[in-house]
Amino acid sequence: MRKSLSALTLMFTLLGSSPVISATPTELESIAEMGRLNGVALQCRYVEKMQKIKMVLVLHLPKQRELGDRFERSTNESFMEFMTSDSSCPSLEMFEQQLEAAIGNIEKAFP
Repeated sequence: MRKSLSALTLMFTLLGSSPVISATPTELESIAEMGRLNGVALQCRYVEKMQKIKMVLVLHLPKQRELGDRFERSTNESFMEFMTSDSSCPSLEMFEQQLEAAIGNIEKAFP
């Protein structure tokens, strides 16, 4: 009985500490795309584009930890994937086109 109670307590503790994602799949995808682009911008040293990405997110996203975490995870994954796959940087023009499309998605998802 004591083991069951301990297991139950642990389960409720873990459930209570996990973040509740209140965003829709579309919102999460738009944030992930911004993170992906941020990882590329970081690797390619497109500093102005990184600043633009962060400004767009600050202006549009609600201040929720899980949304920021999603962006950071996507940025890290993108950066590491870019490095390990030995990818080359897109032209600044191509990157800007991708970024503008992603910004449009953020603006639609978070009016």
